[in-house]
Amino acid sequence: MTEAKNPVQAVQRTLEIVDVLRDTGGARVTEIAKEIGVSKGTVHCHLATLEENGYVVNDGDEYKLGLRFIDLAHYAKERIDIYDIATSEVDTLAEESGEMALFTVEEDSKGVCLYRAEGEEAVQTEIYVGYRNDLYHTAVGKAMLAFMEPDKRDRLIDEMEFEPFTPNTITDEAELRAELEEIREDGTAYNHGETIQGLVGAGAPIRDQNGSVYGAISIIGPVRRMDEERLENEIPEMIHRAVNIIEINITSL
Repeated sequence: MTEAKNPVQAVQRTLEIVDVLRDTGGARVTEIAKEIGVSKGTVHCHLATLEENGYVVNDGDEYKLGLRFIDLAHYAKERIDIYDIATSEVDTLAEESGEMALFTVEEDSKGVCLYRAEGEEAVQTEIYVGYRNDLYHTAVGKAMLAFMEPDKRDRLIDEMEFEPFTPNTITDEAELRAELEEIREDGTAYNHGETIQGLVGAGAPIRDQNGSVYGAISIIGPVRRMDEERLENEIPEMIHRAVNIIEINITSL
């Protein structure tokens, strides 16, 4: 993520308050002031401005994010021109597999979940629309890394701070680059319990006719249902069929 050379402190404070309300689900002025290290008066002024514009609501003595953010989210998603095409296929993947299916794009070096669909047996995870994740330990993230422009891939990898979320997480640049080479040859990326132990998945990139990466789709599920045979054969076949439909439709955009 690019750092601002001359950040505006008032804007920074407002964004910190919004983050606190997101993380807590709602907080009092005193709690927010303590969390971000400013006076209660400063927090109250920011909240009053946000409330006046519909970005927060006052629920008793607690402030919560307002529904105005949903309006912004709608317009943010609208700039992804394949959104409708991709989400339709993700719905189909979830129905066919019975698992959770995701549509993810890369922004500011993170994978951002734009859409999720749940099959009848889908596990419940913390992944939600808007959820951001590092690219090196997810199937969709590695799928996008493998097929993006080499210069961009090198820059993103150079900036990565590897963290072992599970014993299976890749924490070495050379190991990641070797796996990305395998993904380019095979066309499918895997998550072998690298984000959450016991949860596995497969993913593939969505590209235009010039090879540029739009995003990626994936199917994730518990290892007890996603054994090696299913994970490496049945699931990738479903995903690549969906990717093929999306990419064919991209040509008409």
